[in-house]
Amino acid sequence: MKDTLNKSQIFIASILIILLKSVFFLTKHIQEDALISWRVARNIIEHGVYGYNGVEKISASTTHLYVFVGVIFQTIFPDNSFIYPLLIFNTILLTIGIYWLAKLFFDNTTKVILFLLFVSFLPPVIKMSILGMEFGMLFFFYMALIKFGFVERRNWAFLLLPVLILWTRIDTVIFLGLLFIYDVIQQRKWNTVFMLGGILAVVSVVSFNWFYFGEIVNNTITSKKNNYSSPSIIERWNAFKFFAPNYFGMVKFPTSIYNFSTLILFIISLISLLFLNRKLTVDKRKVITFLFLFGLVKSIIFGAANSWFDWYYWIPQICLFLPIILIILDSEKYKILSIAYLFIFGFPFTAYQAVHSIATGHGEWNHARKIGLYLDSIEPNKNNYIFLEPAGYIPYFSKLKVIDYVGLVDKRLTDENIAKNGQAVGFSNLINKAKPKYILEDHQPMFEGKLEDKSIYQEYELIKEFKIADVTKSENTILDKIYKFKPSGRDFYLYKRKDSAK
Repeated sequence: MKDTLNKSQIFIASILIILLKSVFFLTKHIQEDALISWRVARNIIEHGVYGYNGVEKISASTTHLYVFVGVIFQTIFPDNSFIYPLLIFNTILLTIGIYWLAKLFFDNTTKVILFLLFVSFLPPVIKMSILGMEFGMLFFFYMALIKFGFVERRNWAFLLLPVLILWTRIDTVIFLGLLFIYDVIQQRKWNTVFMLGGILAVVSVVSFNWFYFGEIVNNTITSKKNNYSSPSIIERWNAFKFFAPNYFGMVKFPTSIYNFSTLILFIISLISLLFLNRKLTVDKRKVITFLFLFGLVKSIIFGAANSWFDWYYWIPQICLFLPIILIILDSEKYKILSIAYLFIFGFPFTAYQAVHSIATGHGEWNHARKIGLYLDSIEPNKNNYIFLEPAGYIPYFSKLKVIDYVGLVDKRLTDENIAKNGQAVGFSNLINKAKPKYILEDHQPMFEGKLEDKSIYQEYELIKEFKIADVTKSENTILDKIYKFKPSGRDFYLYKRKDSAK
C-alpha cells in the first residue's frame, strides 16, 4: 500500500508533543529505581565494575541494557547534566514507538498525529518519559518487534529484537513468550527464527549473569524472594482486591480505595475491541488483540504475585486503553469524537498526572535528595556505609556506600534471609557484622525498638531529624494545596554509630 502520510507534518507535530510533554521535567519527578540504575552506571565509569558499592560485582539494577546506555550518557555529559538529555532520549524513543504503532492502524496524517497526541499524554506514558526508567526504550523495542517482526515478517527483527528486549528487562519474557504463542496460532506454523531469537536472548542474559556475577538471575530478584515474606493465598487475594483497581487502571488515587473507573474503562475498552475486530483488517485486528491480551495477562500475573510497583503496569495500562483511542479515530466522525475525548479523558488525565508529578517530584527532590546532599556534606569518606531504604535518591546524592533493607545493592542482607529468620534477627545480625556508620530510619526509636539485639540501640545515637511536614508547604497557594492533597515522602531519622564519631 502506498504511503500517503505527510511525514513533515507528523515530524513537526512529534517535536511539538515532545516539547509540550517536556514541561513535566520541571516537576523533578524521577523514580527512585532510575537513580539505582544511574548509580550502577556511574560505578562502571569510576571503578570499571558493574556494581553499586565500588569494586563489588552485583546486579543491583533490574535492567542491564539501560545501565550501559546510562554509561554512555554519563560519559558524554559530566556530573548530573546527563539526566535531561537521557530523559529526552527516552521520550524520543517512546514517541517513535507510538508513531510505528499509529502507522499500523492509520494512513491518514491527521489521525496519526491525533494518535500520537492522545497516547503521549496518557499518565503512564508521561511517567515513561519523565521518570528516568527504561520503559520508553522498552516500548520502542516492543513496537519495533510488532512492526518489523509480527506484521512485516522480517527475520532480523525476530532474531535481534528479543535479545534487546530481554536485556532491557528480564520480565519481558512474558511479552516474548505470549507473542511467540500468538504468532504460531496466527500463522499456523512454527516460527523458527523467533524461537532462535528467544533462545539467544535467554542464553545471552543468563550467561552474562553467570559468568560476571556468578548467578543465574539478577540479584534484585533473589533479594526480593529472600527478604519479602510469602503471603498465603487468602492474603494474596485480599491484597489483589484492595490494590488491583488502582494499578490496572489509568488513574491511581492517593489512597487504595476501590477504583470503579478501572472497571468502567475496562468494559468500555473491551466493547471497543469487539467493535474494532468487526471493522479492522486482519493485520490491524491481530495487533490490537495481542496488545490487549498482553496487557491483561501481564497485569493478572503481577497482580496475582502481589507485585505492586507502578512501573510493572505502565505498558499494560497503555495496551488495555488503546481500543478506546482507536475506536474514536477509526470513526468517520473522529474529529468531533476527538474533541469529546480531550474533555472526557485527555485533559483530566493530564491534569491528574500534573498534580501527581508536582507533589511527588517536590517531595523527592526537596526532601529525599536534600537528605542525600546533607550526608554528602557531613561525611567526606565515601567508603563508609549507610543502612537505609530505599536505595534511590539518598544514596545517589550522598555518594556513600549502601546496604538497603531489601538487599538490592548489597548481598550481605540477602545472606541473612529475612523471609525465614525475620527482620528483627536479620537486621540485628547484619548491623553487628557490617557495622554501618549511619542508619537512616523512619521510626524513633530506631526500628521501633524491635531489633533482636537490644545492645545495638546503645551503639547508635540520633543526630538529625528530617520531617516531611517541613517541605509539604509553599507560599504559592495552588502548590501548597497540591502538596497537602498528596504529601510525598515520610519522616526520616538519621542515626550515627558512636564509635565512629571521630
